[in-house]
Amino acid sequence: MGDSRVMLMNMGIAAAISIFFPIVLLIVWKKRNKGVRLAPFFMGAAIFIVFALLLEQICHHLVLRSESPLSAFINGHTWAFVLYGALAAGVFEETGRLVAFRIIMKKSKGKENSVTYGIGHGGVESIFVVGVSMISSMILVSVVHAMGGVENYAALVPAESQDIIKESLNTLLASPPYVFLLAGVERISTVIFHIALSVFVFFAANRPGKWHLFPLAVLIHAFLDVFAVMYQRGVIKSLIFMELLIAAITAATVYFAYRIYTRDEGLIG
Repeated sequence: MGDSRVMLMNMGIAAAISIFFPIVLLIVWKKRNKGVRLAPFFMGAAIFIVFALLLEQICHHLVLRSESPLSAFINGHTWAFVLYGALAAGVFEETGRLVAFRIIMKKSKGKENSVTYGIGHGGVESIFVVGVSMISSMILVSVVHAMGGVENYAALVPAESQDIIKESLNTLLASPPYVFLLAGVERISTVIFHIALSVFVFFAANRPGKWHLFPLAVLIHAFLDVFAVMYQRGVIKSLIFMELLIAAITAATVYFAYRIYTRDEGLIG
């Protein structure tokens, strides 16, 4: 039970970080920049939902889950799966940003909108992908323990689903507790990464001579996701090593985004 307590505690910390970090970041950003509007934050959240949680998932269903030669090829070749997964994330999310800045927010030329948008984009991902997931996992683990174990819990579901439920629960319960804490810490890096890429795409959409920053944002996003997908496929075995790689890419991206942002003379608007 000791490990379970640590697991639940780490899940709770990860959920708190994932939910409250974007909110605190937005409050601090708005407090330090009095003219900042909240509309780009909600636009970032909406674009992520539409392009990443809806359109990208439809694409995954068509490409990965339908019975077709293309699906069989991608699922059967690790390199193809990694390439597809990384590029899909980069193309859909960065195109969503471009649509927001070039079309929906075309009159919002102030560079501060890129940061506000990025907090919304990365923040809603943090809340939905990790925050809600951690809360659900906490409830599930607590219920399983209250019922006396996996066998008793699985007995409540139809017989044909019991093996799948048991396998999923045993995998969850066997996970090292630090994995859940790391998921929360990773969200800090991920939200900041989304802000940096939002700066890239904002300048591509709104400043002459900066269009090259859009395809660059797609490639950077895809490059970072390569390592996440490689870990998912078991090519990279160490979660910590994968997270360190992602942190290094994020740091480099933030550095160049900061240079682009600070050298611009644009006013708030």
